[in-house]
Amino acid sequence: MNMSELFASLLLVGGLVVLGWSKILGKSALPRSQIPLAPVAKPFMTQREQAMLAVLEHVLPMYRIHAQVAMGALLKVSSVPGRRVTPADWNPFARKIVDFVVEDPTTGRVVALIEIDDRSHDDEKDRQRDKMTAQAGYLTLRIPAGTRPAVQSVLGVVGVLRENTTSAAYQG
Repeated sequence: MNMSELFASLLLVGGLVVLGWSKILGKSALPRSQIPLAPVAKPFMTQREQAMLAVLEHVLPMYRIHAQVAMGALLKVSSVPGRRVTPADWNPFARKIVDFVVEDPTTGRVVALIEIDDRSHDDEKDRQRDKMTAQAGYLTLRIPAGTRPAVQSVLGVVGVLRENTTSAAYQG
């Protein structure tokens, strides 16, 4: 074995040792930006959402209230003969979440969608979102930013659901 072969062998063995130790120590040979990120748990609802849910359940005991519902569970793309559905068709609602869905437990019908607004809400985006859900036949009620999770203030927004338990129901 000549000197260059010995050097190449030592370099190869050294590289394997370093690679092995980096794996053992949990470090990757990949740059940080290419290391896959593992999912981590996050809170299901904010404290305000939890408080609003408690009030909604108290104010609307005749209904079942679902929290954090994917819009994809409520909306689908209409079919048009001869046209394929593309991601661009469902992208406007695919990753959006509705704060609360009010369901009639006897029929399974969606009675209303309830959104809790906060300072981060964009009025124009909210209008577009409400137009989309209205087009599908849903009534959307918005609890304005700053509304306290108290019976009287929430009742002022959702009281219409108590007064007329059939007219607001989605007929799909």
